[in-house]
Amino acid sequence: MADNQENGYDEASDFKRKNNNKQTPDADEDMDAESQQQSQKAQEYIKGMMAERQALDRKYPIADRLLEVEIESVQKSGKPPARRYIDIYREKHIKVGVKILVPIKEHPRFNFVGKLLGPKGNTLKRLQEDTMCKMAILGRGSMKDRKKEEELRASMDTKYAHLSDDLHVEVSANGPPAEVHARIAYAMAELRKYLIPDSNDFIRQEQMRELMEDQDPEVAVPPKKVYKPKPIPMEQPTPPPPPQIAMSRPLPAQKKVLSILDKARAAMEDTHGPSFPCIIPFAAVANHQNSW
Repeated sequence: MADNQENGYDEASDFKRKNNNKQTPDADEDMDAESQQQSQKAQEYIKGMMAERQALDRKYPIADRLLEVEIESVQKSGKPPARRYIDIYREKHIKVGVKILVPIKEHPRFNFVGKLLGPKGNTLKRLQEDTMCKMAILGRGSMKDRKKEEELRASMDTKYAHLSDDLHVEVSANGPPAEVHARIAYAMAELRKYLIPDSNDFIRQEQMRELMEDQDPEVAVPPKKVYKPKPIPMEQPTPPPPPQIAMSRPLPAQKKVLSILDKARAAMEDTHGPSFPCIIPFAAVANHQNSW
C-alpha cells in the first residue's frame, strides 16, 4: 500500500471514483432534466437581452456593449445568472470582498502605505496570514513611482482602473459563509491599528527593529520590548459615611395580586360555600336525639 501511495496511487480516491461512476439511471435522468431546464432558461434570458438590445438601437453604446458581453457569457456557460443567496445549510463557499478607505485626505503627510507594507512587505504578509484574507493596497498613491502611476492611469486600461479611485485596502476571503464574514471582521479590526497616523507607536517600533536586523545582522539590536499598557492610577476609596438610624415607618399593606385561578377559586367559594365538610358539635347531636 505504501508503494502505491508513493507512485501516486491512492486506494481511497480510486474507491471514490468507482462509486461515482456507478450512478443509477434515475440520477442520470434527473441531471438531464435539470440541464434541459437550465438551458431553456438561458435561451429565454438571451432572447430577452437581444430584444432589449434591439430596442436600444445602439443609442447607448455602453449599455449595448454590456448586453453583448452578458449574452456571450451566458452562451458560453449555458446557464442563466443565478440569484445570489447564501446557503448556510450546505455551507457553500462564497467570496466576500470589502474596500477599506485609507484616511489620506485627513492626514495627507502620513505614509500609510509604508506602515501597511512594512519592511519588504512583511507586515502586510503577516496580516494576510493571521486573518486568512487576501489584501491589496489599491487606488491613487498606491504605487511608489508616481510618474508611472500617472501613465497607467492615463492609459485607460481596465487592469489599472483602480488608480482612479481613492487610496484603499481591498480585503477578500473565500470559504464557508460564517467563517468568511468572521475573517473579514477580524481583518478590519486589525487593519484599523495601521490606519492611525502615529509614527512612533508599537507597530512602527517593531518595523524599525526589523529593518535594522535586515540591514546589518551583526549590529546588536536592543531587545524586543513587550508592549504593556500604562497602569491607571487607582483612587483611594473614600470611607462610607456612618449609618444613620432612621425612624421606621409603617409600610402600607400590600394588596395581594390574585391570578385568574385564585379569582376563580374565590368566586366558587362565595357561591357554593367552602369545599371542606361542615363539622357539627357532639353536644348538639345529643340534644337533638333526646328531643326525639
